[in-house]
Amino acid sequence: MEQQWIIMIIVIEAMAVAGVIAALITKDTKAPFIFGFNTLLPVTLVYCWYGDADLVRKALLLGMVIIYQLRMNVVLTLWYNNTAAAKLKEVMPLSAIYFLPIILANVFGWLYCLPFQWAADRVGPLNWIDYSAVAVYLIGTIFHFGSDYQKHLFKQQPNSRGQILDTGFWRYSRHPNYFGDFLIYVAFGLTAGNPWGVIAPLANIAQYMTDAIPKSEKMAEERYGEAWRNYKKKAKCLIPFVI
Repeated sequence: MEQQWIIMIIVIEAMAVAGVIAALITKDTKAPFIFGFNTLLPVTLVYCWYGDADLVRKALLLGMVIIYQLRMNVVLTLWYNNTAAAKLKEVMPLSAIYFLPIILANVFGWLYCLPFQWAADRVGPLNWIDYSAVAVYLIGTIFHFGSDYQKHLFKQQPNSRGQILDTGFWRYSRHPNYFGDFLIYVAFGLTAGNPWGVIAPLANIAQYMTDAIPKSEKMAEERYGEAWRNYKKKAKCLIPFVI
């Protein structure tokens, strides 16, 4: 068990250091997000390697994380300029960009992956908890990737410049991609099979509500003005029809 935690520390902090080096070279927010986010898979592999769960459950965990990582790496590489993360460079001092990989790698590695500590030790066949996790994961994936893809297509249109995307997923939520991401972490939390799994989705939504969304909303209002304020009256902030 001690060996597992040593390996975890090495993996997480190696990704953080690699992210800092990449940020120093590029002086951009892209590298910190890529390295921080990609901490998920190696940490999950460590949990699965040392866990006592059946092969099927470990395969399910790894499958969920791999699919999530593949999709997000498309967003963080090919579609990065369309993300709110790309705009952070405009409001963050350069020193903060260098420190960002350390925060992201440790948040993804220790907090967001935490449910897998218990999930990788759950023995027995898949049950309703696992099926519920898969169902929530699928819904989250539809919202998360679907809204990002819709935004990507919207940005390709020549007449979209200066316009607000307020159709499809974006008609019901100003941040449907964040909502989908939150559901994915709810699914990860469910795999733990115990109440401690709630730590990951709580950390995720806390980060969105206290940091990402306020920054994104401020930048959007400065850019779109009255059009954005009118959009806010029609679309909920995060959860469609609710909040």
